[in-house]
Amino acid sequence: MKQVIFFALAIFSASAMAEGEEICKKVSANAGKAMAARQDGVLLEEAMSTVGNQSQFANAMIMRAYASPIRDSESARKQEISEFRNLIYAECYNVHN
Repeated sequence: MKQVIFFALAIFSASAMAEGEEICKKVSANAGKAMAARQDGVLLEEAMSTVGNQSQFANAMIMRAYASPIRDSESARKQEISEFRNLIYAECYNVHN
């Protein structure tokens, strides 16, 4: 699955750095939505049809989010979402720089 994400991010690497940052922000935001759905207990099939643009890339990111356990407390859920967004942003940033 990581290969799909890295491949998709590599496609964007031809963009200028400023464009790359905007792309990474959008990718990170969608990652947050995917993880929020996971932490809220949304069914995977529903998340696949409502988060992102239903592309192979978006679906791979959702699958990564759904590999994480649902946290017990609200603060732990928020932290999980934040950490996932940071992870995805960092992966995107590394492709663009």
